[in-house]
Amino acid sequence: MLFITKFFRTLLFKKYDQFAVELGYPNWKLAEENTFFISRIPEDAQWNATQLPNKSWAIWNDEGQPPFSFQVYPTWEEAIKHLRCLFEKSGYPEENWDPEGFEPGDDVFISQPDKEKID
Repeated sequence: MLFITKFFRTLLFKKYDQFAVELGYPNWKLAEENTFFISRIPEDAQWNATQLPNKSWAIWNDEGQPPFSFQVYPTWEEAIKHLRCLFEKSGYPEENWDPEGFEPGDDVFISQPDKEKID
């Protein structure tokens, strides 16, 4: 049983590494360091934004299995505005919108997220 669990974990991590390469990173660890949670999708998924090595932003959700599809925006402002539009069109409860990397009162549509502001 342990072998099967280890096999599936290895397979899943390879898929995350493949996704990271598609985002322009050599592995998932580096991509994850530049990824920010934006909003929750009921039941168990979420929207994320990843700053790419060229400083553009990719938005993606983790529904299904990696590699995930994503859209790239040249600026944070364009990426977060698009995510907010998707969020509002979906009719999710407001408590599901909780972009990380900001302190209370920060304008998420102007300033970029900061990993130092994550609990």
